[in-house]
Amino acid sequence: MLRDQVLTTWTTEQGLPQNFITSLAQTSDGFLWVGTMNGLVRFDGLHFRGFSQDGPPELQGFIGGLVKDGGDGLWIVTSSSLFHYEHHRFESILFDGRAHYRVETVARSNSGEVWLFFEGKLMRTDRDKLVPGRLPDGVGRVSDMAESRDGSLWIANHQTIFRMNHGALAGKYELPDCHFVYADRFGEVWAGDGHGLFHFAGNGFVPVSNPGLDNFVSITVDSQHRLWMASGGLHGVTRKTGTEIERLTEADGMASNDVRMVLEDRNGDFWLGTIAGLQRLHQGIFTSYTVANRPGGQLSQTVSIFEQKDGSIWTGTLEGGVVRWRDGRQERFDKVQGLPPGQVRGFFESGSKLSVAIADYGIFEKRGDRFTKMPRIPHGYVSMPVAAGDGSVWFYVGNRGVYRLRDGTITEFGAKDGLSERQISSLAIDGHGQLWIGGAEGLERWNGSRFERDFHVGAPVLCMAWPRDGLAVGTFNGLLLRSGASVVGRLLTQKEGLPGNMVLDLLSDDADNLWVATASAIARIDREQWKAYADGKVARIDATLFTEADGLKSRYVLPLNGVSAIRARDGRLWFATIKGPAVVDPHLERERPAQAVLDGIAVDDQHHLPSDLAVSPGQHRITFTYTSPATLAPEQTRFRYRLIGWDRDWVDAGTALEVSYTGLRPGRYKFQVMATNREGGSSPSPAQVEIELRPFFWQTKWFLVAAIFVTVGVIVEVTRRFTGRRAERLSMRFQERVAERERIAHQIHDTVIQDLIGATLQLEILGFEIADQPEKSKTSLTKLTERMRETIARSRNMVSNLHSTAVSQYSLVDVLRHSEAEFRSGPLPVFDLTSTGESREVHPLVRDEVYRICREALANAFRHANAEYVTVEVRFLPQILEVEIADDGQGMSNEVLTRGRAGHFGLRGMQAHAQRIGASLTIESAVGEGTNVILRVKTHKSLWRKNGLRRFRAGSNEGSD
Repeated sequence: MLRDQVLTTWTTEQGLPQNFITSLAQTSDGFLWVGTMNGLVRFDGLHFRGFSQDGPPELQGFIGGLVKDGGDGLWIVTSSSLFHYEHHRFESILFDGRAHYRVETVARSNSGEVWLFFEGKLMRTDRDKLVPGRLPDGVGRVSDMAESRDGSLWIANHQTIFRMNHGALAGKYELPDCHFVYADRFGEVWAGDGHGLFHFAGNGFVPVSNPGLDNFVSITVDSQHRLWMASGGLHGVTRKTGTEIERLTEADGMASNDVRMVLEDRNGDFWLGTIAGLQRLHQGIFTSYTVANRPGGQLSQTVSIFEQKDGSIWTGTLEGGVVRWRDGRQERFDKVQGLPPGQVRGFFESGSKLSVAIADYGIFEKRGDRFTKMPRIPHGYVSMPVAAGDGSVWFYVGNRGVYRLRDGTITEFGAKDGLSERQISSLAIDGHGQLWIGGAEGLERWNGSRFERDFHVGAPVLCMAWPRDGLAVGTFNGLLLRSGASVVGRLLTQKEGLPGNMVLDLLSDDADNLWVATASAIARIDREQWKAYADGKVARIDATLFTEADGLKSRYVLPLNGVSAIRARDGRLWFATIKGPAVVDPHLERERPAQAVLDGIAVDDQHHLPSDLAVSPGQHRITFTYTSPATLAPEQTRFRYRLIGWDRDWVDAGTALEVSYTGLRPGRYKFQVMATNREGGSSPSPAQVEIELRPFFWQTKWFLVAAIFVTVGVIVEVTRRFTGRRAERLSMRFQERVAERERIAHQIHDTVIQDLIGATLQLEILGFEIADQPEKSKTSLTKLTERMRETIARSRNMVSNLHSTAVSQYSLVDVLRHSEAEFRSGPLPVFDLTSTGESREVHPLVRDEVYRICREALANAFRHANAEYVTVEVRFLPQILEVEIADDGQGMSNEVLTRGRAGHFGLRGMQAHAQRIGASLTIESAVGEGTNVILRVKTHKSLWRKNGLRRFRAGSNEGSD
């Protein structure tokens, strides 16, 4: 019945832009689209999403129509435009180049395109373009259109219904004032004038007898051929099934009696568009029945439930008697039928007679249409009667004990019978018909002759269930689970996923799933989960919670230690909720898997469509938003996501609908999100989008590679230069040593050895002269002595020439300054040394040869020139070293300048040294006018690296002083 379904309402308080619903549609992805007087929204079962950021401004105004296309898209009619929504984009449909025109009538074609009438023209969409259609002759006004399953287009114009087939007129049916036409999914065609409904019977339209409403604005034929009518006025909505008509109005919870449309979604729910909000009629997997109010309007809360052998379901209330349910209809029994107004604590059946236990009043047996109190029932708080397998009935009387009723005899049991529990909290019969008693500490079992302790719990036991290979015990502190033959149980609490610690009642279905009624919810724990938890294989469970969205009018069971849940003989499970009994068939097909959908990407609060995206360089905050089309329990849909390239594994997002990332490195990423419904069902493919974070040029791979190459190149070049310089220094040292060795060898050969050879010959001659000419030998000995002194002097001079090599740590200027001390023997001459230009290091070969030339010039100035002033000026010019030595001595004649002094080789040695280094040497002198020596030599290192050693070696063979 309609009144037994759950009616849920959404208004502007829940996110609707406006309460007047103008149109409804559901796209194939499962989203519900709602048009209002003030904008378009998409609904996922929990949240309404508008399109102010990523949609045209027309979507913020009046929405005239919504039509599902042939794919996942939607046709949207506004007050001045037509849009096609597809792949998160709104495409404006142009007419003659215009984006704005007012559509008067719209109808869906079987192909997913739409028929349109505006500005006196019939048009049809064709892939986001408008193509003209043909109107019947003489028709200038269209009030409504519909395309039937056979492809015929039906057109109403307030006077006539036209049937068009492939653009040709196929039928014409006069219906005065008829402005409404509707084609259902089964091929039937309906028409109406708002007061009368007509059905096409093959040759014409015939009136529909008693359709449900006398005035209406729209009709819908659902998947079960039931006719729905929306009044659009004061009469709500009706549903006609065969000849039975049901009506919903404001008295039944409708937001308004002015209902404009009815839409059946893919889950079989019905959405009602009213002028006061959006409503949904939901059957759910539970069917809930409402206990009618007692006379006087008093509420009757349901507290216990029982199934009679004939299939009737009995529910007990608080001070409202009992209710029998058969075929969805209820029959109340209260004080009029002999039941006092007390708490109904349970039922049992003895033979074919039903008995009811009422607290403080006793047990009442049904005889005919009345209830009669059973005699000999102990006075007190009677509760929890249960029938054992042997036909006996056990019940408990508060503060007195446990009693058994068998064959009209009542027997009391206590400590003498092994019963150790004084505070009894529950009675139950297992699958073998044996009685179990739950007390403050645990379970005791009746073995046929006495009670024996079976299982220690340590908390008051409220309920029990015996799934195969296990035991489940509900307590105040959680659910104790025991698997197999284990004698130790494991406690499941709210911390481990149980929806509430107080377990009020407990059932197992045919598949050994556990159905748990706690103080806050009704839930199911699948067999695999509770077994794994009982065996210690998992640390928590994910229970399936059932809410009003599943058909429950209430999810609460009163904690009165009664039988509030039963498993019927047909396998269905019944729960006594405070608003009436609710029944569920655990064999029903479970809900479809959840599918995640990406809603958008925000980069630093700038919104983008959920498609592949390239982001400009820089640090950004990137937010992904997602959702899932409505499932049976959208509030329990959970999400997990990962950003491939950043996250190592899936991240559990719970019920959150967005995630943000900051500090991402430049590169390519792929964001994926998956949705899982409350039963663990998830679509096999995630929703995903690729995003590229573009780098600054210095963050690119080519720049990194180039930087590496440059760094390596710099290191190599620095190393090469350092090594080259070191090698050059070593080479110069080596060249210097080689040249010095060659020069010393040359000088020794040309001077010392020659002098020694000459001395040896003189000694041989002297030997002969001593014997033959003693007097002449004295003269020869004197000459030999003088010659040996000269040899010693030349040898000292040669050793002195090694000075520059010995002091190579000094610069050329320093070496020349030190040479003054070598030659000075008196106060004169006055010596002056100056340097101009930026001093720089001179190649060792050049430096030594320059020093030798300058030393020879200074030696001449100090020893032979008799000068009073000697000046030396060292000039460091670009790539040239210039040294000028001048004195004011006696000077030299041209003959001396040309041939040198007899027995001296200084001038010729200076020229030879200059030639070795490629220098130019100029000597200017005249008798009595002093001497001026000018030396110019190139100092560029590259020249000496190429030619220095070759020139030096070539020059080292020349003589010197």
